[in-house]
Amino acid sequence: MATISPVVRQVQFFEHDRRRLPNGQNWMQPKRSVNASHGSEVTRAITLARLMLRQTEPIDVYKALVSALTDNVLPTASIWAVFSVIGFYVYNETGTAIALGITILGGLASAFKLLLIFYHRRGIDLQSLSLTNIRRFEVGHAVTTWCMAAPIGALSALLFSLPALHLHAVGTALLFGYCAGVATRISVRPLIAMGAVTLAAFPAITSALMFIEDARPFIGAVFALFFLSALETIWHIHGNASGLITMRLQMANLARLDPLTSLRNRLGLREAFDALPRHRDDLVAVHAFDLDGFKAVNDKFGHATGDRLLKALSERLYRLADQNDAVARIGGDEFVVLQSRLDSRSDPGVLARNIHHQLTKPYDVGTGQPIRVGLSLGFSIAPVSTASLDALLNEADATSYEVKRNGGGFRSHPYRASACSGTFKANAPAGLARLNS
Repeated sequence: MATISPVVRQVQFFEHDRRRLPNGQNWMQPKRSVNASHGSEVTRAITLARLMLRQTEPIDVYKALVSALTDNVLPTASIWAVFSVIGFYVYNETGTAIALGITILGGLASAFKLLLIFYHRRGIDLQSLSLTNIRRFEVGHAVTTWCMAAPIGALSALLFSLPALHLHAVGTALLFGYCAGVATRISVRPLIAMGAVTLAAFPAITSALMFIEDARPFIGAVFALFFLSALETIWHIHGNASGLITMRLQMANLARLDPLTSLRNRLGLREAFDALPRHRDDLVAVHAFDLDGFKAVNDKFGHATGDRLLKALSERLYRLADQNDAVARIGGDEFVVLQSRLDSRSDPGVLARNIHHQLTKPYDVGTGQPIRVGLSLGFSIAPVSTASLDALLNEADATSYEVKRNGGGFRSHPYRASACSGTFKANAPAGLARLNS
């Protein structure tokens, strides 16, 4: 289970991302040209690999499992070194060009796999990988892993075909060492691991049955038994890793999400704010509001009705926010919207107006009559490069209480409004906007 811990380090960074390439393009689709047939075999092989590697886990679990493939730098480099030493040793002993060719091909595949791992790691560090990118990396890992496994199987088969018994021992060590590493380190993607074990073991087992005369059935049975055991081990480790990641994700959600509304809580809001890119010149706005008349709903209809009202209101609020915004419930009837990436084409005043207009409409929560609540909203704006979440929350909260004292509605913090008023086409109202329900 020591191989699972690197997986967990990636869990907290993954978010759902279903973006696709423009115009319905597929990253697997080759460009049409006068040389369209060039590389067609490679394209078909990659397409076949993609069809084999169909996603079966939840998206966040899938992303974490694929990212765990980047924790194989040392094993890949080690097997490359061992394989190269054995390959050149066999070439020196036998002088056969086949051994030299197999060694060179295996070395090239290992080098490409290491480059892919480093490139994949860079994407994870930058947190710039979409679901499409991750699927592409998985196919890349599959192709490079299988291209490594095939020369290892070929070299092992060559060793078993030679009469020297000490070379048989070397072939056995190479085969078992590689398959054991695959079963423990790549089993997070079981189809990749099973394909690699098959490509490495099948040629070696076939060669052993053909060329080893003494105890041939016994040797073949032992190899076949270990091969089947490796496949079972791969599925076992994959199941454990998936279960552990699922549990960690569930625990992370419990810590970051409000259990009633499934919106972010204070911790989730803080993490969303801390994740904002600070090198941009954008502005960020924090909208804070609480409900007017919510206590009366609880007193008249009961807390169960109040909970249903909060759920319905949260759903409306979530639909109003942009995909880059963070929506949080930080108290009983207190909500916050973190509006990011503001520029001259986006106006926090417009979002504040929409929030007030949509959330003060009647709700049908099973009481036999529509229920309406008002709200008092204040928002504050600051450059994202220098913004403080605590300061923005305090300013927005203070403004919302001033709005409440004046009858409800929405309004920008006066200092922030004047400081940023030149940025927006239609800034927030300079005075109080009375839009009572």
